[in-house]
Amino acid sequence: MKYEWANNPHLFIPITACVVVLALSFAAMFVALLSIILRTDFYGSIDDQNLPWGERLGKRDARLRAGFWSARFLMPRRVIAYGAVVFFCSFGAVELILTVFGHPS
Repeated sequence: MKYEWANNPHLFIPITACVVVLALSFAAMFVALLSIILRTDFYGSIDDQNLPWGERLGKRDARLRAGFWSARFLMPRRVIAYGAVVFFCSFGAVELILTVFGHPS
């Protein structure tokens, strides 16, 4: 497969692979964050809903923080962490290739 218009046609495949990895890592982070948001209890018990707003927000924040750092969300937190590392490394690889070798098309 030859690209007549490309300055560096041999870089088309590595750039495409990096962009695919970039998109997949972003999708994995998005799905993991969405699973955390959908499984989180934002409202609490009915007793908490009848409190003044200052106490209600304080209890909600404490409950959300404790829930997020619980073992229940360990796997989604790991997916987000590893996804972010892969995302930034892939983005850096694309930028390095484009800076050193020029744009492939």
